[in-house]
Amino acid sequence: MLKYGLVAALAIIFFTFAPFANASVGVAYFYSNNCLMCEEIEPFIQQLQNMSFVELEKFKVSFMPLNPTANDSLFKNLSYLYDSPHDVPIFFVANEWFYFGNRSSVEEEKEKLLQTLHELSNYSIPPPVVDGKTVYPKPVCILIFYNSSRGEDVSDVENLLEKEIKFVRVDKLDVAAKINRSVMKKVGVNYTPVAIIGEEHYNLSLYNASFIVERAKKYEKIGVDFPPTYEERKICALLFYSPTCPSCIEFKRELDALAKLYPLEIKTYDTHVKENYDLLLDYYAKYNITKPHSSNLFIGDKYFYSITQMDEIEKEVKRWVGIGLDCPTAGKTTPEEFLKKYTVFAVAFLGLVDGINPCAFATLIFFIAYLERVKRREDVLPIGLSFSLAVYMCYFLIGIGLLELLYVVESISSTLGRYIYGTIGVAAIILGIFSFYDFILIKRGETKAILQLPTFLKRKRGRVLKKLTEDRKLLLLSLFAFGAGFVISTIELACTGQILFVFLAAMKSANPPKALIIKYLLIYDFMFIVPLLIILSLFYIGYSSKMLADRHKKTYGYTKLIIGTVLLVMGIYMVHRVFI
Repeated sequence: MLKYGLVAALAIIFFTFAPFANASVGVAYFYSNNCLMCEEIEPFIQQLQNMSFVELEKFKVSFMPLNPTANDSLFKNLSYLYDSPHDVPIFFVANEWFYFGNRSSVEEEKEKLLQTLHELSNYSIPPPVVDGKTVYPKPVCILIFYNSSRGEDVSDVENLLEKEIKFVRVDKLDVAAKINRSVMKKVGVNYTPVAIIGEEHYNLSLYNASFIVERAKKYEKIGVDFPPTYEERKICALLFYSPTCPSCIEFKRELDALAKLYPLEIKTYDTHVKENYDLLLDYYAKYNITKPHSSNLFIGDKYFYSITQMDEIEKEVKRWVGIGLDCPTAGKTTPEEFLKKYTVFAVAFLGLVDGINPCAFATLIFFIAYLERVKRREDVLPIGLSFSLAVYMCYFLIGIGLLELLYVVESISSTLGRYIYGTIGVAAIILGIFSFYDFILIKRGETKAILQLPTFLKRKRGRVLKKLTEDRKLLLLSLFAFGAGFVISTIELACTGQILFVFLAAMKSANPPKALIIKYLLIYDFMFIVPLLIILSLFYIGYSSKMLADRHKKTYGYTKLIIGTVLLVMGIYMVHRVFI
């Protein structure tokens, strides 16, 4: 009898606790080495680890912006999805987070966390992160069927659910559409309006919105799936973005959060990869996009590019819920065609404006004045071309150096890169305002402008040109001209670099492939020396340096006006791209 009694007792224990044998609650705990509160709550961590149904996984973060770890990136994403503090120590459990960074509320947070764990102890709750992928937060999925042809309106229920429950997804299907009637039949309901939460059906003609919210809140902490017979139709979206662009990363995080609530399948393309950038140009061709952006999202026949459009994007996604949407297809174009169609003229214009910069223009006049000392006019052409070639090559190499600097800065920290682009934009606006002020001074008859080459650099430039045109043989003069072109381009960078640096920063902030920026730079630098070639031609056919200088004086103020406008427009563009 004792033997049978023991077996019976074991059977009772087994059947009593079997439903909970596999029950566990996954907890993700983030901490760092230099965290005083992390050390203080260590006994509490031990307490949690001793709870039989708790599976606690610890993630150490470094908070080192120059050398982030995989855990840092994971923590940043979770903080964004949960809308929680980006600080430690913090715990993530199902749809809840508990922050222990405020000493005054630590005990209260402990009680809340323990209470939540006990509430969830009868469930199998996976940790928020499984194999590096976020499982939580998980929405409360609610399926609503209604018939618009009968005048049924369920917007009040939908609006209240979205207002009262943080992580909620409402799929609202109008059975006036035949495709949705077949969905309703598969789910197993035959009347409308009806809300389905988990396995429970609620007739919306009998229950008001507040009651539905109350029933849905039962699942607020753990989320709940749609009925298994409800086949979600995927909504495909294409995202082209740069992983080194701060605003692009924020945009992608918003979209990932949206994909937690809707059957949104986002296919991502890194625009630094040439094939992906070429594909983006094909989509530009189809969607008739004339202004490139760092982030590009295509959903159906709609195009979006900014985090400020999230409300519009969600509205568009909800349009296709229950219907589904295939991936959009592209048109066909090439980078060269796109360059020729939209950008080459703007780049050429900027290079030309830089070339007529008063600093550069004055050098051209001085150069011609010294060339007048050359005995034979036919010798001027090879000397001038040699000088022009050197200016072109030096300016190109300077541009490559500045471009590499921007890449290095962005590789160190995308946030630092963002601040630098923003600072350059603000500086361009300030320089543009100074150029406008110079224009006003010149119109008043003032001889000194604010933005000009410093006197000591002007003297150095004059000495270089004088040395260049001393009485030497043609070959030697041409070689000296080539060297002088390099030296003078470097000297003048303090003045001419205003537009070049802003131009490169603006191009880099748009994140096209590096090869394409270099193409733009080649065009820009050629247009920069076009005024030099024109003046050289004019001198060759008989114009004197005095005539050219007089023309320069007459156009000096208007040149400042053009440069000021260009700097202001580019500065506003960069500030808008980085901060808005």
